[in-house]
Amino acid sequence: MTAVMVVVKMQNKNCYNIVEMKETFVTGMEMIVPEGKAFAVETPTHLPKLHMLSAWVGKRGSGKGVAMTTLLKRLKDAECMDRIFVISPTFNSNKRMLRDLDIKDDDIFDDLDNDLALVKIIKEIEKEAEEYERYIEDVKQFNKFMKLMKSDKHISDDLLLEFFDGAGFKKPEHKWNGKKPVCGLIVDDCQSSALMRSKRFSNFCIKHRHIGQFKGKDGGALGCSVFMCLQNYKTQSGFPRGVRGNLTHLGLFKSKDEAELKDVASEMSGEVEEETFMSVYKQATEEEHSFLWVDLHPKKDVPSGFRKQYDTYLTP
Repeated sequence: MTAVMVVVKMQNKNCYNIVEMKETFVTGMEMIVPEGKAFAVETPTHLPKLHMLSAWVGKRGSGKGVAMTTLLKRLKDAECMDRIFVISPTFNSNKRMLRDLDIKDDDIFDDLDNDLALVKIIKEIEKEAEEYERYIEDVKQFNKFMKLMKSDKHISDDLLLEFFDGAGFKKPEHKWNGKKPVCGLIVDDCQSSALMRSKRFSNFCIKHRHIGQFKGKDGGALGCSVFMCLQNYKTQSGFPRGVRGNLTHLGLFKSKDEAELKDVASEMSGEVEEETFMSVYKQATEEEHSFLWVDLHPKKDVPSGFRKQYDTYLTP
């Protein structure tokens, strides 16, 4: 089948040509979109999609740490965040701010001289994935066993002992009560460190939703959201371009660095027009400690991907 498509071709900034282009469709070569979602964790309408790769950028004292932990607390309250890892050399000084996030001591790392913390975190997320898969399989076997118990079929002693705990037949347990755990990683005060310059850090951020892959026939992965606090958006040795280009969310505080603001607007030009971005940025950062929250993948039922802080949508 053939169709005619009208194409607008730009010769220069002020001159356009209208070009007619013929399209010929090839039967049997249609794109097939696979099942599954890029954001696998369901969240309430007012909260962002997960898993996310996010950053809050602002000078010292701007409030970026408070903004980040506020969002994490909202996710925890909505039961959309379970286990949080931290890489930060200043965690102890921020304990009061982070105490409501229920972060375990073993999940806190302060060594930035290498990327060994990431190696340990990846292993822990993989362990969570293995335990979840094992639990699901154990529950299946337990349910089959209980059906056998209700039937007249013979049950071997080995099978009886597998589920007998001394008092009765107990259903398998899971530390997250059978829920697929949602993991997050806080990276704070790490800019320009060996950690952030490492390839493993870039790979972790870019592949964050594929970490902790399941080994079953259905595939998939547990994934891990990333939450970064940074003083600068663009530095030569601090915030890799590959990571910036894959951000799903950005919190941007007031800055006097016009060049940096233009860099942010330019890098987001594929999603947001530069003029629009600068307009909402100025409105969102008028007040002290206020910031622009940019959601590059907004939900269909929200009015805009821009917010002033988290509670006010800005619709250009």
